[in-house]
Amino acid sequence: MLFSSAWLPFGHASPPAEYRIGVEQVDYYPIYSAVPPDNHYRGYARDLLDLFAERENLHFTFVVLPVRRLSHAYWSGQLDLVFPDNPRWAESQKPGGITYSQPVLQFQDVMLVLPERKGKPRETFRRLGFVRGFTPWKFQDDIAAGRVAIKEAPNPEGLIHMALAGYIDAANMARQVAHFHLKRQSREQGLVEEPALLPISDSYYHLSSIRHPELIQRFNAFLQREQAAVQALKAKYEL
Repeated sequence: MLFSSAWLPFGHASPPAEYRIGVEQVDYYPIYSAVPPDNHYRGYARDLLDLFAERENLHFTFVVLPVRRLSHAYWSGQLDLVFPDNPRWAESQKPGGITYSQPVLQFQDVMLVLPERKGKPRETFRRLGFVRGFTPWKFQDDIAAGRVAIKEAPNPEGLIHMALAGYIDAANMARQVAHFHLKRQSREQGLVEEPALLPISDSYYHLSSIRHPELIQRFNAFLQREQAAVQALKAKYEL
C-alpha cells in the first residue's frame, strides 16, 4: 500500500524529486507503525523522514509491505530506500552495493519478564512473545530444538498485556518501546529485563538505499545539520 508525503517549502521553484521508501507493515509505535486497514505510516520515523523531505525539497511515497515482501521488493529494485535497515540483518541474502546512513536511532533489544520470574532458570522460559512481523532469529536454535514456542501479538501493547497476564514467559521488544507503553499503562515496574535470556547490547536503525547513495549522503548531512530538531523529535516520542 502506498502513502504519500508531499512537501514544497516556500522558495523552492522546482518540483520536489520523488522517491519510494519501503517501510514495514508492523506496529512498533512510537518508533514507527503502519497497519491495516489504512496502513497509515506514523511515529518518530515518519516525522523524521517528513522533516528530511521538507528540508531537501523531496517527495516521499511510503510503500507499506510485510517484512519479507519488503526485503524482496527492495532487493529486486522496486524501491528507492528502505527504513529501517541494518548491515547485519539478513546479511547473507542481501545484494551488494547497499549504502547505509549514519544511525537514525540507537536502541536495546530486551526480554521482559514478571519481576518474580527474574533469575529463574533459562529452561523455564518456554513461551516467548514477539510483535507480529518480526523474526525471532536470535532464538532459532531454541525453536528448532523445541525448547521454546513463539507467541505473537499485533502490537507492543498486546505483548505487554500477554506478559503481565502470564500467557507468555517473556516478551521481546526494544527497551524504549517497552518503557513508552508500560508508562501509559501505569505499570512501569510491571515487567523487568532478563539479560540471561538475551544479553543487552546497543542496536541501530539506519536508512538505506541501493539505487541512490547520494541521497543517503544528503540524509547524513541533514542529521548533522538538524541535530536540535532530531533531538526534539526523539523527546516528543520519548526515545
